[in-house]
Amino acid sequence: MKKVFKVLSVGALALTLAACNSSATPTKDTSKKSDLTLEQVYDKAVERQADIKSVSAKMEMTQKTKAGSGDQAMEISMDSKMEMDVISDPLAAHITGSMTMPDMTTEGKTMDMPIDMYMKKEQGFFMKDPTTDSWFKLPSEQFDAVLDQTASSANAKEQLEQLKKFIGDFKFEQNDDAYILTLEAKGDKFKELIDSQMNKSMKDLGLEENPLDNLTIDKVNYVLQIDKETFDTEKMDMNFDLKMKVEDQEISTSTKSVVTYTEFNHLKTIDIPQDIIDNAATPGQ
Repeated sequence: MKKVFKVLSVGALALTLAACNSSATPTKDTSKKSDLTLEQVYDKAVERQADIKSVSAKMEMTQKTKAGSGDQAMEISMDSKMEMDVISDPLAAHITGSMTMPDMTTEGKTMDMPIDMYMKKEQGFFMKDPTTDSWFKLPSEQFDAVLDQTASSANAKEQLEQLKKFIGDFKFEQNDDAYILTLEAKGDKFKELIDSQMNKSMKDLGLEENPLDNLTIDKVNYVLQIDKETFDTEKMDMNFDLKMKVEDQEISTSTKSVVTYTEFNHLKTIDIPQDIIDNAATPGQ
């Protein structure tokens, strides 16, 4: 893996270590102040993730994509809202929600597509087709990749571990209830973070070419909210402004997502209704 940072000078290294060893700056009206350092809070948050066996989460995401220029310019906006129940081992999930996207049949109009899916390691991936109001089952050779990506999306542990290498760049604040960690940068400093995530996704899907090889990062922003008492990662805001070239055409994408985690360790099982298992069609069969 490519190194993100060049060798730091002694002065820069000292500043980084000082930031990690400072307590969180209290926001206005904060009365319950903690003396824990950024690194202590971060380690406790990662350690807490190992104890989480199930979680519910809500995700809201807006993505705007622009391609081409002049008469050939095209802009697509997509909004999605999802609710997830996830059990980590063995992995199981139920995801519901909706996605708003352009209606390709009528210019200027949008369409809402409902989302309803179940996945369970020993039973497979089932998704409802909103156009026919029927269920289908994903072929088994594709299931492992979807399962792995779902686990990464619903669990904050992987994100926390990837972000730790940038711990010296976090702004560290606190209020009465939570620690607030903000990471913001421009340029290619954090390209490795996004590039490694994309490489993993492409590998999971059996694809070799990384579409982000010609990637330019205009902005990266993370805001993490960690509970002061439990060290649960309760909220994660992620904003990315990216540009990349595909066949000599520049495509710019702005993605904003907010994931809110609730009800930790409240689920014992997620059951797929038997009628879905019995009647789901398998594409290609």
